[in-house]
Amino acid sequence: MKQMASIFLFVISYAWSNEPETDVMHMLVNYNGETIIGSIDSVGQEFIRYIPRDSVDFDSVYVRDIYYIYNDFGRTFHYSWSFEQNINKMENRTGHLFTLSGDTLEFFNIKFNEDMIHPEVYINTGVNRTKLISLYQVEKIVTDYSILEYSIRKGFYYSFFSFLIAATIDVPLKWDDSRRSAPQIWDQFNDLLPKMSLVGMRETGVTYESVSFLIPISVLSSMVYDIWKNKNTFYFTPVWEEKKFGRNMYVFSFRHIAYTYTQRMIFRIEKTKFGGKVVGWIRKKVS
Repeated sequence: MKQMASIFLFVISYAWSNEPETDVMHMLVNYNGETIIGSIDSVGQEFIRYIPRDSVDFDSVYVRDIYYIYNDFGRTFHYSWSFEQNINKMENRTGHLFTLSGDTLEFFNIKFNEDMIHPEVYINTGVNRTKLISLYQVEKIVTDYSILEYSIRKGFYYSFFSFLIAATIDVPLKWDDSRRSAPQIWDQFNDLLPKMSLVGMRETGVTYESVSFLIPISVLSSMVYDIWKNKNTFYFTPVWEEKKFGRNMYVFSFRHIAYTYTQRMIFRIEKTKFGGKVVGWIRKKVS
C-alpha cells in the first residue's frame, strides 16, 4: 500500500504541474539530510531510477535509503515510514519551529495536514494566534521533552521482551521428559514474577530481582540516550544541498524491519513463474 501511495503521489505531482516534465527537478533526501537532485524516471518496489542533474545517464538508489522525495514545485510523491512516524510523534506538543529563512517560532500546539502532496504545518503561537507553514519552508522542529514517552516505551519493551525471549529459549534447554509439559513451561515464566499469595504464588521468582532492576535501568538508559542524540529535534528540508541533518532521522523498529523484509521476499518470489502463481492464488483466497 505504501508503494502504491508513492506511485500515486508521483503521478499527481506531474499531472498538477504546468511545466514540462524535463523542467521538473526532484530532491531525494536521505535520512542524514544528504540530497540527490535529479529527474525521477520510475519508483519501483526496491529501486528508484533517476537521471542526476547535469547528466544524461540513469542511476538508481534503494527505496529503503530515502527519507522522502519532493520536487521543486514543493510537491511530495514519496515518503518513508520513518517520515510518517516522526510526524506522528511531534503532533500536539509544544516547542520551536525553525524556518529556512532564519525565523524561529515558538508554538504551543502543532499539527500536520494529511495532504502529503502539499504538506503543511499548523502551529498555535498564542491565544487565538495560528500560522500555516509549508513543510518545505521548515528546517527543523524542536519539541519539548514530553516526547520521551517513546523512549520510556522503547526501554521497557526491549528489556521486558528480552526476558521473555530468554525464558522461552530456556524451556527446551531445561526440558525434563519425566515431567508434564505445562508445569515445565510455567516454571520458566514463573521465575519472572513476584510473590502473589492471592493467586497461589508463595515465592518470588528467582529472576524477578533481575527484572525489577534491569527494566528501570533500561528505561533510564533509553531516555538518556535519546536526550544525548537530540531525539526531540526533527529535521526536514536541508538548508543547502551539501548540508546534513543534525541527526539521522531513521526510526528503528524490529516490527517494521520484519514487515519490510517479508514484503521484499514476497516480491522476489512473485517475480518467478511458479512463485507468481502461488502468491496470486493466495491473494485471491485472502481477498
